[in-house]
Amino acid sequence: MFDFGLGLLGYGVGKIYDLTLGRNTPSTKNLDDKELSLLLARAAWDCYTFSGNGFKGRLKCLDDYKVLQNSEEKNKENILQYGLYKILNGRHKGKKILAYRGTELFKDGHTRTVTLAQDISLAFPGGYGGILGCHIKCAIKVAVKAAQDWDPHFICGHSLGGLIAECVCSETGKPGASFNAPGPRGILPENNLLTGDKYNGVKFEVHLTRFDPVSKFAGAMGPDRSHVGAPIWHSGANHSLGPIIEELENDAR
Repeated sequence: MFDFGLGLLGYGVGKIYDLTLGRNTPSTKNLDDKELSLLLARAAWDCYTFSGNGFKGRLKCLDDYKVLQNSEEKNKENILQYGLYKILNGRHKGKKILAYRGTELFKDGHTRTVTLAQDISLAFPGGYGGILGCHIKCAIKVAVKAAQDWDPHFICGHSLGGLIAECVCSETGKPGASFNAPGPRGILPENNLLTGDKYNGVKFEVHLTRFDPVSKFAGAMGPDRSHVGAPIWHSGANHSLGPIIEELENDAR
């Protein structure tokens, strides 16, 4: 009942927004490319571990183009983990994907603290005159610079990494996809993390899972209107990317 009430409230606010401020809101387009959507999901999932499991010869993470964020002394100063992947075959052979890692709860204490601080920060980006938003805004800044420096063809991320990928899309116009990410767009400027203006018409997909709490996390407009584009909804309640990857594998056959 509580979820229904929140959903109804978000729907109502979203409709008012559509009829007023939201009439000319920029929006991305879907990729309409099952093969590419699957590759982006695979990269978004792999960048948690850089294990390469499940690639089946389709992707390769480039060793000289990955940044680790963990408790090791040489990686402690990094506030974001990400990697660059090369597509090895198919219609997109030779193109590159930049994937951003999401929240990591099961690694070391340092990693957990850094990513959870970013999660808390994205929930209150305008709090205390913007002070609470500094963690997520710094992470987005690092992510944008990586995209500018490495110039990938596509960007992606899961969960927190998906929100970051959407913000990078808004700043750079890079196509790609996000998966089970909280919504970065807010009505009030101080709560809006989607500050770039380069995403309108860009091919960037937003994949959300219907009963996943993180996918439902959004501003007052509700999850359907809090992302760079209209979400593609998947059934289930799993925050993991596994079920979406399985669905995309079946669709790509």
